Amino acid sequence: MKEPFLNSSSENLANRFTAIFGENVAFESPLAASGMGARVSGIDLSVPLRPAQVELLLDTLSHVRLLTIAGQDLDRFSLASFERFANHWGAPVAHPSNFLRGGKPAQQDGASDGAIEYVPYADRRVADADTVLPGKVACLAHESPAVLVATNLLGQDDRKEFRLKDGGTWHTDIEYEPLPIYVSMFLAHHVPVARDAPNGQWIEPPTNSAPAPYFPGSADELMALRKRLPLNGETAFADTAAAFAALPAKEQSKLEAVRVRRRLNAEDEGWLAPLVRVDPRSGIKSLHSPIWASRPGVRPPIGVDGMSPEESRVFLDGLEKHILRPEFRYDHMHAPGDVTIWNNYMSVHTSPPIKIGVKRPEDARLLYRLSCKGAPSPVLPRDDDPAWIAEHIASGYRSPEAIVGSAG
Repeated sequence: MKEPFLNSSSENLANRFTAIFGENVAFESPLAASGMGARVSGIDLSVPLRPAQVELLLDTLSHVRLLTIAGQDLDRFSLASFERFANHWGAPVAHPSNFLRGGKPAQQDGASDGAIEYVPYADRRVADADTVLPGKVACLAHESPAVLVATNLLGQDDRKEFRLKDGGTWHTDIEYEPLPIYVSMFLAHHVPVARDAPNGQWIEPPTNSAPAPYFPGSADELMALRKRLPLNGETAFADTAAAFAALPAKEQSKLEAVRVRRRLNAEDEGWLAPLVRVDPRSGIKSLHSPIWASRPGVRPPIGVDGMSPEESRVFLDGLEKHILRPEFRYDHMHAPGDVTIWNNYMSVHTSPPIKIGVKRPEDARLLYRLSCKGAPSPVLPRDDDPAWIAEHIASGYRSPEAIVGSAG
């Protein structure tokens, strides 16, 4: 018998927020037709959270898959505060864009060994964002290798000429490692507010009809779903928990038995991972990154255990077409000061098309992203075993004491 799905607990969650955070907290859910998403306002994340408050936030995400804690004061809520908060969700991961491994960019293919060297903020490409609109837009101060800056304010070579950059590919964050990313989160600083394109949006829809950035060969219907992206700088999500729940019970059972082989590099043996995961807090089942090639040209496509490469592609393209159906899609509009958290096991997402070479603040898109692995921790600092860190955190990064405090 097919298990009942999802959104029956919204009223209960709202009551719990009032009881645990106080009468000034407002709770809204769902944000999408699929049942995905909740928005909470009236919580100040610059103040350390009590364990019961953390537990409620964890419970909420396990049901709604995406949670926005709105309206942080960016004069008080620093990126250090953001990273401290992230430690409740898992161990923060240094982003591969922010460190070298054996003298090579960690993001590239190749050997995964070699000495780790963190790149200072001033030497990262994103530091050029501070020079594009001087005195008007600049990144919040930080040096942490765990903070990824997502922005359309790029360097001199990119701002010489205005152009429209196509959106990214649908993916989950760093799903290609044996222990994938559990939670990712954005802190929004600047979002595009201009709506002066001829269609009344920030941008016109991109006209690129070529397969790129995807591999050629997918069905036209799937390619159209992939490229139907938001036009105002939103992050696009697909709800893979709702998509799984919508399938017939017999098909669900078959998918629960599927294992996929993921690889860091094409020549690696890789490892088998479940296609369907169960959230340990809510018990909700979801499809975890059921995408054949989420990073074309960067990471190798995945294969289904027991299937040929071509059979794997056909099978997974069918699942991708299912999860990208409009009823499972949610385009999330960011607002300055919002912290938006999503469960990577229960969703896929992609970046939107954006303007490059902008010359005014109302076109600026500037967000900060943190990603976390492992078990949540209601209290800080975390108590992760050093051997676990060495095995699962590629750079061995741990948030410093100055951010999370000291044990005991």
